[in-house]
Amino acid sequence: MKKAGKSVAIFYGSQTGTAEEFSGRLAKDAQRYGLKSLVLDPEECDMEELTRMGEIENSMAIFVVATYGEGDPTDNAQEFYEWLQNDRDDLDCLHYTVFALGNKTYEHYNAMGRFVDKRLEEMGGKRIFEKGEGDDDAKRLSTCSERQFELVVHHDFPQDKIYSGEMNKLKAYVTQRPPFDAKNPFLAPVLVNRELHRAGDRSCMHIELDITGSKIKYEAGDHVGVYATNDPELVEKLGSILNVDLDTVISLKNTDGEN
Repeated sequence: MKKAGKSVAIFYGSQTGTAEEFSGRLAKDAQRYGLKSLVLDPEECDMEELTRMGEIENSMAIFVVATYGEGDPTDNAQEFYEWLQNDRDDLDCLHYTVFALGNKTYEHYNAMGRFVDKRLEEMGGKRIFEKGEGDDDAKRLSTCSERQFELVVHHDFPQDKIYSGEMNKLKAYVTQRPPFDAKNPFLAPVLVNRELHRAGDRSCMHIELDITGSKIKYEAGDHVGVYATNDPELVEKLGSILNVDLDTVISLKNTDGEN
């Protein structure tokens, strides 16, 4: 960080990629405000280096951490979790804030983020902003900061500039290119969809997917992700809130003038 002239370290604890993706977005937002940041995987870092953050002028660390399973850390944050349990108080040079990702339908909601926030303070760290929490079930983020937005309607907008739910880049779902993974999913057509049997409110289905041309090979234990890219109910609700016909192309511009 010192060699690259960066003052913000963004650590992510991610199991499915959401926290990692948010960290990348946060780094881009920081750059707009003149803050140079580095996105880091704690599993690949020596967390003892946090005790040297004072060597960097105006430094700060942001921890974007998800909770996995029954209140556990993600796999890549396991060693960091164990490190935080050390009995020490020498992080007085660390200025930090935490954003926790979780789901309120689980018993241990945001347990990891809350633990990180609490332990860093107990170890001498100085909290510079209150912990934020994201609830995946409610599709909302809970923080102490709010921005005001205005609705902008675009006419004759180029089709290749319109976001339609792609996870990695625009038009990724139109022109699909390997390699395929969680961030670049292959949209496989359904070849067979039939019910095998039904018992009460439960149903067992037989479904076959066409993965021709994907270069994907099935292995035991593989998972299939189902992406609901067009949720009519969500679209209708959003249109109602914004009082706009969502067949038009819109964007939201914040008070800083950014789309």
